Amino acid sequence: MPSINDVRAYWEQYPLLSHEVGCVSPIEHWSILDEKKRGDIERFSLDFWKFEQTKGKRVLDIGCGPGWLTVKYAAAGAMVTAIDLTESAVSITESVLRAKSLKAHVQVGNAESLPFPDDSFEIVVSSGVLHHTPDTLKGFSEAFRVTTPGGQGLITLYRLSLLHRRWVFPLVRVLMKLTRARHPGADLASLATSAEEFVRMYDGEDNPIGIAQTTRKWQRDLETVGWKVTTIETHYFPLRMVANLKAAPDWLHKLLDRYCGTMVYFSLQKSLPTES
Repeated sequence: MPSINDVRAYWEQYPLLSHEVGCVSPIEHWSILDEKKRGDIERFSLDFWKFEQTKGKRVLDIGCGPGWLTVKYAAAGAMVTAIDLTESAVSITESVLRAKSLKAHVQVGNAESLPFPDDSFEIVVSSGVLHHTPDTLKGFSEAFRVTTPGGQGLITLYRLSLLHRRWVFPLVRVLMKLTRARHPGADLASLATSAEEFVRMYDGEDNPIGIAQTTRKWQRDLETVGWKVTTIETHYFPLRMVANLKAAPDWLHKLLDRYCGTMVYFSLQKSLPTES
């Protein structure tokens, strides 16, 4: 298993979406990410993040990357703290906040060892991050620890779906080759010979860790550390990666997002202490 230092080194060099956007200014990076989130990859999951319900609340963004969630929550009036493993992500996020005249506290930090006291935040969010850390259970436990009793967690993770099953996955690779599907950072159809490698390369051929599990297995892991799962959704089917589906009708994109989405979205709660 690669170490946390391997993970840091990779993401320091390749902040989220950098394989796709190249070398651009921080505000351009964030703006392109925002466009792709709203128009494609988060198109049917924007309500999950509850931006409009966070005014005045203490929110922690674990693994903020270029700061998409951090900026959205700050714009909604939340009191946002954000951490990321890398200096590059912190720098991008701070630059965008300044450009938009928004406030949030952003710092370097490790999801497996959060630098905050117990019960610090009313809402803890993490978008596609904790499946990149070597000890995912530790990441879940730390997110739970810093959430206030009665508080919420919003965590998304890579999922193993029907398309990753042993008898289906070879067909997926063939279809990707036939449709000339190209994923930035890695030719998944040619290079990924297993479902595990396929998922790891979502974020680039050299990405050290990218873990996917079934929804049921992730749920068990989250419940093991104390979380109560309140709702589960499936989303994240990026049409732009599939050449022949870029202009697909809304109903088809929504169907693919619901049944073939690459991520599972968990709404969580930290229960109040049982009264004696």
